[in-house]
Amino acid sequence: MKEKIILSPIQIGPVTVKNRVIFPSMCTFFCDGRGYVTEDQMDFVEDLAKGGAGLIVVPGSPHGKPGPGRPALSDDRYMPGWKAMADTAHRYGAKLFCQLHPAAVQAGRDKVVKAVEDYSREFLAELVDSYAREARRCQLSGVDGVEIHGAHAHEIAQFMSPRYNRRTDEYGGDYKGRARYSLEIVRAIKALCGPEYPVVFRISGDEMVERGRKLPETIEIIKLLVEAGIDAVHVSIGMPESEEYMCAPMDIPDGFNTAAPEAVKREVKIPVITVGRITTMEQAEEILEQGKADLTAIGRAQLADPGLVNKYTGMDPAPVRRCIGCNQGCRAATVRKKIRCMQNVRIGNEKALTFAPPSPALEAKKVVIVGAGPAGLEAAAMLAEHGVKNLVIFEQESRPGGKINLAQIPPFKANMEFLTGYRLEVLKRHGVEIRLNVRADVSMIAAEEPDAVILATGSSPLIPPIPGIEGAGIYTGDQALEGGMELGERIAILGGGLIGCETAEHFASMGRQVEIFEMRDDVAVELTESRRIFMLKRLKELEIPIHTGMRVEEIALPRLTVSDGQGEKWQMDGFDSVIIAAGRRPESGLLEEVKEALPGTRVYTVGDVNVPGLAIEAVHEAAFAAAEILREFA
Repeated sequence: MKEKIILSPIQIGPVTVKNRVIFPSMCTFFCDGRGYVTEDQMDFVEDLAKGGAGLIVVPGSPHGKPGPGRPALSDDRYMPGWKAMADTAHRYGAKLFCQLHPAAVQAGRDKVVKAVEDYSREFLAELVDSYAREARRCQLSGVDGVEIHGAHAHEIAQFMSPRYNRRTDEYGGDYKGRARYSLEIVRAIKALCGPEYPVVFRISGDEMVERGRKLPETIEIIKLLVEAGIDAVHVSIGMPESEEYMCAPMDIPDGFNTAAPEAVKREVKIPVITVGRITTMEQAEEILEQGKADLTAIGRAQLADPGLVNKYTGMDPAPVRRCIGCNQGCRAATVRKKIRCMQNVRIGNEKALTFAPPSPALEAKKVVIVGAGPAGLEAAAMLAEHGVKNLVIFEQESRPGGKINLAQIPPFKANMEFLTGYRLEVLKRHGVEIRLNVRADVSMIAAEEPDAVILATGSSPLIPPIPGIEGAGIYTGDQALEGGMELGERIAILGGGLIGCETAEHFASMGRQVEIFEMRDDVAVELTESRRIFMLKRLKELEIPIHTGMRVEEIALPRLTVSDGQGEKWQMDGFDSVIIAAGRRPESGLLEEVKEALPGTRVYTVGDVNVPGLAIEAVHEAAFAAAEILREFA
């Protein structure tokens, strides 16, 4: 059998990395407020190392005020935490690098926090020394190498960018002047740590912004960095104004950022790292086989499944938790929240979701789950994995998945299938069957004599009290996506939230004339910023009229009566149908009945049955409900 390139070792300077899989630097917000490494951060590194990653890169703050976003480096007192992380990685054969991550000097979407012109030569010299000192601290603490973060509009990236750098001295002008600061950092690290200590440089191949740096100039800068002594180059993409490419969601094809690393690889002799929606080991192997890079940085896919490498090799027979590309949890770190994942609830919760081996007492318990949507399936999968053998799952539809079956229909949403696919595979491995086409009532639940009940009955479309809304030609978003409705050619969508926008895009892409009516001042506000940017672009390309700040007062097809915020009313004609996407309401009717019928039984509600919202919230609620059951019955 041909050896897989992705599993073969590679040198970064004198350091041998056991395979070509990197977990790239991500701000987890696992540190405490003072910048110290916490137990959560240690668990995170251990899960990645144990799962087979060859190199783990952890961001560190070399200067600026320490905070929870990334471990600090600015004093010796922080280094025991770094040593502990390095030792943990080494126990599993992985290497640990520190990304020297600029702090508090970053360009925002429409602004520069600290303008490049404001850096005095004296201050620049202090920063250069700071990077070198912190690299030396890493070296002395057993950290295997450092990565300089020169991408994504942090201070180093700003200096190299023609968009931000307007200096006229030796640190500005052409690419050689703009690269001067980066070169000084590299040389200072090599001078203090020795030429053998590995230095990786991360850079945006294309900044993807107006007046930004393009690939040909980036390649010339990389050549200068190679001369200065870097041992590998990590070719990223984008700036904060083009955040949708920095952390590309499901709206972008997998492995979209390979052309730039491939072009760089033709020009340099050091290892080249590629990054950007690499979601499977098979994709990574193909990229390397085609000679587009030497290593692959796989971030969110290893968040979703830290055991990705071991599952690829067969060391771990469990199914892979595929990254969806939803960005609902991993991008939350940008608003100073602990990183999360819809597919992997253990992130940041390793201890809370680690359980004792199954006991006879636990195996004897019966749990009834009503609803096989994302929440119900997550609860069932966790219970089955940790020893509950007597699981009864009721689902009223003909297939499991709940509203995810509809959510994956609009364009660019096929990945949502991974949310249910993994959990169904777990249940299959444990021999758990789902009773489909069963609308469970309280008597059915009581007849099972359960020790615990989980209600994951979800939600249903909210029907606003609009005159005429019960008439012909008016459908909910669920009904419209399920198909079989006579919608006609011109459709009015009532609601510009996530469901409304995705439904509008779906039908517009099929050639229908669609218009969105939204009472708020904006649409798609529930989406993460990166996904929202792509959504708005597509709605514009499809030429979908969007009426914000507008209320539908009456429906009498083909006519709608609408009003604006000032109460002025007028009529709009020519609509063949109306699709209601005005929110959802909990399906909580069973709760009180079950409590009354089973007074001594623990009853849990998870997901939309509590408050309709994002799938990540439903999944996390379900996991912690299952955890409570496991501990109570163990």
